[in-house]
Amino acid sequence: MKKVFLIVCAILVLCGTTGCATLADAKAAKGTGSARVYDKPYETVWNATLEVVKASGLSLVNDDKARGQILAQNGISAFSYGENVAIFVEEVQGKVQTRVEVVNKRAMSTNVFAANWESRLLSALDKRL
Repeated sequence: MKKVFLIVCAILVLCGTTGCATLADAKAAKGTGSARVYDKPYETVWNATLEVVKASGLSLVNDDKARGQILAQNGISAFSYGENVAIFVEEVQGKVQTRVEVVNKRAMSTNVFAANWESRLLSALDKRL
């Protein structure tokens, strides 16, 4: 009985110390994700990025072209508790180049099987552009 109690306590401590991430956390993590710069105008890159997100299987939550932000999520599956993805698109070099940053946050930090959306989305965007 004592072993069961200790195991339950250990599980509760583990659950209490592991963090959960939300879309707000992904959005707030701007500057920490993977990024690429494309030699294309903002409009072209924005449209391609939206197409890539829609084709990826992620659920599009919000897109704000004026702010250059796209928010998407992947729900719970057999291998993951879900992921939250924030994508930032911004003009650089006087409207000649466009920078895309993808921030991926696992819904549960202990989720080792979560997909790496940063590399998946940027690779798909590389192919599209």
